[in-house]
Amino acid sequence: MSIAALDGPATLIDTLRTALGPDGLLDDEKSRNFYANDVFWQPGIAPLAIALPRDRDAVAATVRAAHEAGVAVVPRGGGMSYTKGYLPEGPNSVVIDSRRLNRIVELNTDSLYVTVETGCTWAALNEALEGTGLRTGYWGPLSGINATIGGALSQNSAFFGSALHGTVAESVLGVTVVLADGRTVTTGSGGRVGTKPFTRSGGPDLTGLFLGDNGAMGFKVAATLRLHRRPEHTDFLSFGFATMQAMAAAQVEMARARCVSEGFGIDRTKVEHSASVNKLSDGLKTLGNVAKAGKSLFQGAKEALSVATAGTAFLKDHNFTLHLVVEGRSETQLREAMQTVREIGARHGKEIENSVPKVMRSKPFGPVRGMLGREGQRWVPIHAIFPLGDADTVVAANDAFFAEKRGFMEQHGIIYSVMTMTVGNDFFLEPAFYWTDEITPLHAASLGDEVVKPWRDRPANPAARNAVAELRRATQELYCSLGGVSWQVARDYPFREIVTPETWSLLEGVKRAVDPQGLMNPGSLGLGR
Repeated sequence: MSIAALDGPATLIDTLRTALGPDGLLDDEKSRNFYANDVFWQPGIAPLAIALPRDRDAVAATVRAAHEAGVAVVPRGGGMSYTKGYLPEGPNSVVIDSRRLNRIVELNTDSLYVTVETGCTWAALNEALEGTGLRTGYWGPLSGINATIGGALSQNSAFFGSALHGTVAESVLGVTVVLADGRTVTTGSGGRVGTKPFTRSGGPDLTGLFLGDNGAMGFKVAATLRLHRRPEHTDFLSFGFATMQAMAAAQVEMARARCVSEGFGIDRTKVEHSASVNKLSDGLKTLGNVAKAGKSLFQGAKEALSVATAGTAFLKDHNFTLHLVVEGRSETQLREAMQTVREIGARHGKEIENSVPKVMRSKPFGPVRGMLGREGQRWVPIHAIFPLGDADTVVAANDAFFAEKRGFMEQHGIIYSVMTMTVGNDFFLEPAFYWTDEITPLHAASLGDEVVKPWRDRPANPAARNAVAELRRATQELYCSLGGVSWQVARDYPFREIVTPETWSLLEGVKRAVDPQGLMNPGSLGLGR
């Protein structure tokens, strides 16, 4: 059925076009189809239109008009999701793209907080904080050049700063949210009369309702994040290991020592197939970034030469490698932390060239080349977090599971790799899968036409993609059986079936209170209309 035949939605589209202006609404077929896909799942259901509001009042007006017309709204950030987070559940939907909501609302260096609109990218926020000597605890994902503040809050996120400071949720003091009926509310102390947004405390923690909710509870338009003094001294360490058990044991011990700011472990397959890893030492621009990051011009040039000489080939000498960033407020603190981490690493593995974390930190928010494999293979991960004390059991179960699945993966041309991290007091496990498949417009838009050009005409491979989906689901169920927890639930991970009935009843009650018609991103978290 065409839009014109739908009287209610057609009136809504006209209303939104008038309210948002000629460039504030997209309803052409190409745009609607583009917004129906994410990094992994396609083809999805095309929305009626895509709204691109420029301020919170425009968001509220859009949500209110959709609510009155009985049309669902679907929040979207930087488009980096692979769990159906921003895909419409049905055709009677309007996607609201948040990326024009990108202002720094308030930077308060005296009281150590920053309020930022949720369409702002993590790269832009960190650029705005340059020169202040401050940053947020968690300060962005690897995809921070595209990923938005709101997307990270909705699906939770961890990487830079996370070994010490945990996920993004632990940095949030409050959020401003447009509810399904168009009301705009602020949580934390910013929701009080005449009070600055300096604390999350004071009464029930309403902020937590809107974190990790995948936009099911409301459309976040702004967030206030806690700031910390940026450590003045940084160094890097890498280690090689024979087994993932040995690497995980080192990571757990380091997490308990609380000396690492961020780090990640990868297997040899990730080294061979990840475009991001293979591109780490490519090009004079990267070497220039390393040189600038050095403590002196001579030291920077020396480190750049070391990176260029080492490349990434040395990583293949080890089954698993771990790459760490260590920070300190003084040279003495940094030296002591480095010594602690070095001793732990030596007990379980072997210290190796540290060029990987060095280059990663020299330009934290580079192009999201890892969305495709080295030879243009499609890529999608799966993850779960576990208690630190369960890491050894989980790794053993993971190894046994994928050993059993080896024949299935070979049959469908699926390549398996794995990454591990620690996030505060959690052990994070993320397998990823590579396979040959078509390149989508989302890949082209995120990476650029020149990058995807060699594989642009590659045919679709739905059989392999379906096999990946089956493998991901089996992996999710394995991790649930081991007591794992996943963040980016959206419409992909098991959730309702593993939550106790009492807890699910409470969640449904909250959903009814903030969205009685079930029009706010219906289907996410398993919450329907």
